Amino acid sequence: AFVVAMADATAAKLVPGLVRILETEAPNVSLRVLPLTTRDPRDLLESGHADMAIGHFPGVLAELGPTHLHESLEYVVVMRKDHPLARGALDLDAYCNARHLLVSFSGRPFGFVDEALAAVSRQRRVVLTVNQFFTAGQVVATTDLLTVLPRHFLGATGMARALVVRELPLPVPAVHVDALWHRQA
Repeated sequence: AFVVAMADATAAKLVPGLVRILETEAPNVSLRVLPLTTRDPRDLLESGHADMAIGHFPGVLAELGPTHLHESLEYVVVMRKDHPLARGALDLDAYCNARHLLVSFSGRPFGFVDEALAAVSRQRRVVLTVNQFFTAGQVVATTDLLTVLPRHFLGATGMARALVVRELPLPVPAVHVDALWHRQA
């Protein structure tokens, strides 16, 4: 039995294929997926509450040792189909003036998009913060809020038809997903 901590968007992408592999290659292995609520999984791993953490851990990679999985995610702006900004390209002014939903696993009131905006002396108005991508998709499908989600996640949710995708109107640093585990002596 293995315990893996990851966000719902990561699980939506990885777990179906992993289950197919386990069914054929390791049918006696069981997997328990926990929600990832931090950008620093060291306590989870060192305490034995998780065998592996899969996510974006920019501050701890060098300290934890081997990285097995490394993939860059592409993030996009998502809104409901009939949102006033759903027609045409999304410019930076319109983006900053809109009301936003932030996905934050830790509950922090800012994320990598806010850091990129601050670098160009801009900011957005975050009016709701949630800790799951799926929740964010459900909320923006029925409100005038915008959110930023991994592009691959939309197809896995079944919500893609209710949503419009636009490119982010500013460059953001790459977001990498890594699989980390505690280095055993």
